[in-house]
Amino acid sequence: MRLSEFILKNIETILQEWEDFARSIQPAHRDMDAVELRDHAEELLKAIAVDLLTPQSETERDQKAKGKGLRLGSDTAAEIHADTRLNSGFTLDQLVAEYRALRASVLRLWLNEKKTTECYEVEDINRFNEAVDQGLSESLARYSKQAQQARDIFVGVIGHDLRTPLQAIGQGAEFLMRTANDAGVVRVGSRIFNSTNRMSAILDNLLDFTMSRTTGIQLTRRHTDLAALAEQVVEEFRFSNPVRTIRLDTSGDATGYVDPTRMGQVVQNLVSNALQYSPADSDVSVSISGNEDLLSLTVHNHGQAIETNAQKHIFDPLLRYADHHDDKQGNRNLGLGLFIVKEIVSAHLGTIGVTSCPNEGTAFTVRLPKPNEKSVSGCSAFA
Repeated sequence: MRLSEFILKNIETILQEWEDFARSIQPAHRDMDAVELRDHAEELLKAIAVDLLTPQSETERDQKAKGKGLRLGSDTAAEIHADTRLNSGFTLDQLVAEYRALRASVLRLWLNEKKTTECYEVEDINRFNEAVDQGLSESLARYSKQAQQARDIFVGVIGHDLRTPLQAIGQGAEFLMRTANDAGVVRVGSRIFNSTNRMSAILDNLLDFTMSRTTGIQLTRRHTDLAALAEQVVEEFRFSNPVRTIRLDTSGDATGYVDPTRMGQVVQNLVSNALQYSPADSDVSVSISGNEDLLSLTVHNHGQAIETNAQKHIFDPLLRYADHHDDKQGNRNLGLGLFIVKEIVSAHLGTIGVTSCPNEGTAFTVRLPKPNEKSVSGCSAFA
């Protein structure tokens, strides 16, 4: 008996084994019935049987192995199964385990029934494995996509809902700083104000991190004086950090067609990073320069030097965490700020680099080309 015929003839037996296995791995908080446990398994098995019965050339099989096989609808049974398993609380490992168990179950039942080895047996097994792998690939892709969308929505909701209370706290702290006569109250107000600013920046970075992996960082360029923009940001930091010295030096023509909001975010993230990872009694320097072709921004601090190996991944939070997740040194945990800076700079078609030496401190340097107004008018750029 060919494997396709065996699957269709014994589909109830196979489905019962699928159901029993799914029940054994279902989430602890669920008590799923047979319909839920068998979710789209019958459709999946029938699709596999049809695939086995369909003649395929070597080229068609090669395309299928590369994930480019022919689709018979907008949503396959494997994709819908991934959606329902995600909604039921199954993990990615459990989803993969179902396919592994299905593969083993079908082949075991089929080979146990066969008494002799036929010439087509190897071919059927190969075609069956290809069909199962295709279903698994479709399920994994859909599960990952839906899980990522759910995380992005969650981050967006959290970011939106936290902004209003954070803004109220920040306004209250600013009021204390401006009106209190007691020095102790002013200090407390300053600490609260700084903390709310950092929390707001974290929310911005989370939302931008999410955006960078989907639509990209969008720019709205207009004629901007980068020196004036930096001066405004630096003044805000001087107000909220009265004991720190933040120097600003400008030279040349620092105007250009950039996104002022995004470039303000670049300056803010770099200065915040410099203040956070340098001694409280040291100064931070911000330098802005420009000519007819290039805008340049450098932020320097006297903090502990960043090791050469760490500099390679300084702008990638995931790789940086993977390399140093068990490291307790504070200067290794730089959050998402530098990643967002790099994405914004890249969207401007610019570059960013870092130099760090034990005796000279750390400097981040941004260089942006100066496009003319006509070349960017009415256009948006993405990282």
